[in-house]
Order: sequence, then C-alpha cells, then structure tokens
Amino acid sequence: MRKSLALLFVVVLLIVGCGPQPLPEEPTPIPTLPPATMPAAEPTEPPAQAEPTAPAGDGAGLVEAGQQVFEQNCSACHNLTSETKVGPGLAGIFQKETLPNGNPVNDENLREWISQGGGAMPAIPLDQSQLDQVIAFLREATQ
Repeated sequence: MRKSLALLFVVVLLIVGCGPQPLPEEPTPIPTLPPATMPAAEPTEPPAQAEPTAPAGDGAGLVEAGQQVFEQNCSACHNLTSETKVGPGLAGIFQKETLPNGNPVNDENLREWISQGGGAMPAIPLDQSQLDQVIAFLREATQ
C-alpha cells in the first residue's frame, strides 16, 4: 500500500509539473533608426533667396554654397567628423584610396556616388552645380 501511495504521489507530481506551461511575455520592441536606405528627408533645392551659384574660380563662394547643400541634403545622415551617424563620418574622405564601391576617391567618382547612390546610400538628386558645390565644401571641411 505504501509503494502504491508513493507511486501515485510521484505520478501526480509528474503530471502537475509537466503540464502546459504559460508562454513567456513577448519582448518589447526597441525603437531603432530608419534603415539607411531610406533618406531621413527628401533632398531640397537651395532656398530661393540664396545667392546664385558661384563661378568655379570663386572658391569661397563655392564652399559656402556647398555648405548649404550639405546641410540640406547630407547632414541628416553624415557628420563631417569620423563619427558615424546613419552613414559614415566623412572626415578624411579625400585621403582614402577608394569609395565603398572600390572606385578611387576623386571628384568624378564622388559625384557619381552621390547622384546614383550605392550600398546603403540612396541616390541624392542634385544638379551638377550643387554637386560641384558640395564636393568643394567637403574638400575644405573634411581636411
């Protein structure tokens, strides 16, 4: 009788202990930044009151205009330091040997990378004068 009672006790413990278990709570999602393939804001045209595009010989005017283009179209994802934002920091970009696509760093390849995008970077629709301006600004600001 004692063995039967002990066996019954063990069986009851197994049934109670091995029964259905409650499901764990779902984890709370962690908010993240939007994917780098989606621009934070649509690129904009320079303000109407902005000075006309500086001629290629006027380096200071070109750099100033490029700073505006950078702030309006690039600064949401890129810092001028080596610190990563959504995209990589741009410090020393002209001292690097290649762009992420493997092409050498030069004005033409940089112009193509900005306007067509590549990797996680979306295409930024800038006209040729805006590309010249932002490249002149990057040359000056990332040294």
